[in-house]
Amino acid sequence: MKVYFYFHVLCQVVNVLASTSSNNKGSLGSCVQNVEHMETSFIKDLCKSNPDLEEFMIAADILIRSDCALIDSCRRVVEQPHDDHDEVDFIVVGGGVSGPVVAGRLSENPNWTVTLLESGPEQPAATDIPALLSSAIATKYDWQYSTTPQKNACLAYGGVCGWPRGKVLGGTAVLSGSMYSRGHRDVYDGWLRDGNVGWGYDDVLPFFKMSENNKDYHTEHHGNRGPISVQKPTEILPITRTLMEAAQELGYEEIDMSDPEPMGFSIAQLMMSSSKTRVTTPTAYLRPHLRTRSNLRVRTNSHVTRLLVAADRRSVYGVEYVDGSNRTRRLTARKEVILCAGVIGSAHLLMLSGIGPAEDLRPLGVPVVQDLRVGHNLQHHVASKLTFQLNVTNDRLLSFDAIGQYMKHRSGPLSTTGGLQTSAFLRSDRAGPAEPADVQLFFDGYSPNCAYALPVYGGQCAAATAPVVMNVRPVNIRPLSRGSIRLASADPFVRPRIDPNYLAAEADVDVLVWGLRLANDLVTRTKALQRLGATVDRKPVDQCSRHAFGTDPYWKCLVRYHTRGENHHAGTCKMGPASDPTAVVDLELRVHRVRGVRVADSSVFPTQPNCNPIAPVIMVAERAAHFIKNTWH
Repeated sequence: MKVYFYFHVLCQVVNVLASTSSNNKGSLGSCVQNVEHMETSFIKDLCKSNPDLEEFMIAADILIRSDCALIDSCRRVVEQPHDDHDEVDFIVVGGGVSGPVVAGRLSENPNWTVTLLESGPEQPAATDIPALLSSAIATKYDWQYSTTPQKNACLAYGGVCGWPRGKVLGGTAVLSGSMYSRGHRDVYDGWLRDGNVGWGYDDVLPFFKMSENNKDYHTEHHGNRGPISVQKPTEILPITRTLMEAAQELGYEEIDMSDPEPMGFSIAQLMMSSSKTRVTTPTAYLRPHLRTRSNLRVRTNSHVTRLLVAADRRSVYGVEYVDGSNRTRRLTARKEVILCAGVIGSAHLLMLSGIGPAEDLRPLGVPVVQDLRVGHNLQHHVASKLTFQLNVTNDRLLSFDAIGQYMKHRSGPLSTTGGLQTSAFLRSDRAGPAEPADVQLFFDGYSPNCAYALPVYGGQCAAATAPVVMNVRPVNIRPLSRGSIRLASADPFVRPRIDPNYLAAEADVDVLVWGLRLANDLVTRTKALQRLGATVDRKPVDQCSRHAFGTDPYWKCLVRYHTRGENHHAGTCKMGPASDPTAVVDLELRVHRVRGVRVADSSVFPTQPNCNPIAPVIMVAERAAHFIKNTWH
């Protein structure tokens, strides 16, 4: 039986490879140029809950890993021998969104040596396929954090909310959508008003533009020469146009999501290459230089456990880390250590190293180097959702034909992000008439996944004959609630306590209720969606059945029981002037009163930008590299 199984898989693979071989942009030669890189078998495990898909997923995995242009093995990070003790000019901790930017920019100076340390492995190439954008969630590429029990949110799950965080080169951007947006100018001007001189909108705009190669907009607000390709989808789905038409019926304009004052609906721009693959910061800032810059090293599977601190001088001079062979090693920095480990990782490392709230560190036996409010000011965008269905069938199937179409032409169901092509920035009735948007809308669905898999040639997928099911997710992008991350143990392998304090402010609930009402109107009161037979799923969730569906009490109950955290976190190493007692880093991102260490990631945001966080994080990383270059000339 096993022989037949693998013979059948081989036949399926041969069929698709035969149809794509003459058009595949890669070649067997290019696949083996870097013999040290072994592309991870990843896709075959995505649909384990359905044993009927086992054969299909094994074949899909083999097919995708045979696409040489996608794998691009010559520009992949491979494990390098570790010295027992090494010294470089700059150590960058964390290879997520910001770390590759900082390391890539600093390595432009050939006289400086730069090493980037990432806890996770190299990114699986399959996650560069647009339709597979969230496929790495709940895998080994995800830290799979969870919160402490919440009093006001995630009540359907005992108050414990999941926190996907990327444990992979490319970070959480690998697990999430690739939307490019910057937030409202008033957020950055608010930083300036709070004493962060040099961080107003006009100050940060050049650093947004520095990274951007925008294919759609050629205005003073966009850059066209940066390493990150940004563009709208080249294939606009019919459902996307329908959603935009429905928005216009409700009086909303079509906008550029990166306008200085965005308000309305948009066909979202994505970080996407011309070859229909997603772009992450390692793709843009690291991989082009791995073979040409001998001064740049990237070490994956290298988990930093603490900073090396000369306590008497309050000076950081290196890091200690555990490599992929579970050996403890040290790396020292002649100039600086730059933390890019994210809102959890950067705060955790500082606290493990004695830089943090003294009242938390001393009881755990951690010697206090500097008493700072590390881990405070935690902010997170949270959402709920409204489910609706359309009286149309789904043609966005995960099938051999779809895989072949993507490999051959970079088109078809795998080449788009489905409903995520549409997004919106809106002002709820809780915001003033001139205030920034406090609600963002996302749309899920119309994308191939395990529920829409067609495992054989011909035949029919049962789910394809059922009505299309989609979700609208209203997100509170200007939350008032603040949480914290606290050290749980001096052991670096014990996870910190994450308490986002979701929905502690009642106004945060009210904003989401407004978003759900708006989503309901969009589905039920617009001709555009009614033409597709759109109907809201009015079956109440169990915990809220005592309330009439669609009433404010029902929505409030839904928000508190079925809360969803977006991949938008910020604030635990707050930037601010020395006069701010809550600030952790100064205006050039140096840790206050500690030499040799900076933080450059979303943890430094004083107030979270009201948008997808990737572009603002890249901006901070570009600024950090600029500050460092100026410091060391």
